[in-house]
Amino acid sequence: MYLDSIAFKAMESGLQAMSMKKEIHAQNIANLDTPDYKYKSVSFESVLNDVKKDDGTVNYDFDAKVTEHDSTDVLVDGNNVSIDSEGVELYSTYIQSSAIIQKMNAAIGDLRYVLTNSNFK
Repeated sequence: MYLDSIAFKAMESGLQAMSMKKEIHAQNIANLDTPDYKYKSVSFESVLNDVKKDDGTVNYDFDAKVTEHDSTDVLVDGNNVSIDSEGVELYSTYIQSSAIIQKMNAAIGDLRYVLTNSNFK
């Protein structure tokens, strides 16, 4: 079934990664006035495991890595969060999440069309 396919699992993993990224950027914005807070970012790599499970499915997953940055310009209070950069990153992540959701909805819509308009006998 398509919902168990690698493509759909990739979209699902991407959506989870975007959710994590939004959470980290929201934390950075929330800690804008926290002394000595260092901003964090998320990077992730897609990993396609060639090892098949017993049922024949292939695993698709992502590895997320949260990095704390202390090498950027620091304010007087030790905080290095840039509200402008965080706002742009948060909006970019929102746009990416929306695109993934639209793609998933289209895939589900295609399945719904096939199931409602086919004649199983």
